[in-house]
Amino acid sequence: MTASLGNHRRIEIIRLLRKQPLQCVDEIAAACKIDKSTASEHLRRLHEGGMIGKKYRGRRVLLSVTKRATTMLRTIDLLWDAAES
Repeated sequence: MTASLGNHRRIEIIRLLRKQPLQCVDEIAAACKIDKSTASEHLRRLHEGGMIGKKYRGRRVLLSVTKRATTMLRTIDLLWDAAES
C-alpha cells in the first residue's frame, strides 16, 4: 500500500485527483506533463495499492482518489510539516 505512494509523481497525481476528481488518463498525463504510458503505469500502481478508484463511462475510465489515499496524503503532509518545524 505505502509503496504505491513511493514516487513523487504518484503523490502529484493523488493531489491532482483530490482537486479535480473523475479525470481520465489523458487528462492526468497532460496535467502532470508526462507521457500517457507513464501516467498509465503510475495509475496502475495506485489502483493496485487501493489509492484510486475507477468509474467506467462508455469507453472512458474516470479516476478518483479513495479514502485510503486521502488518509495517506494527510499523513505525508503531517510528516513534512513536522520535519520543517
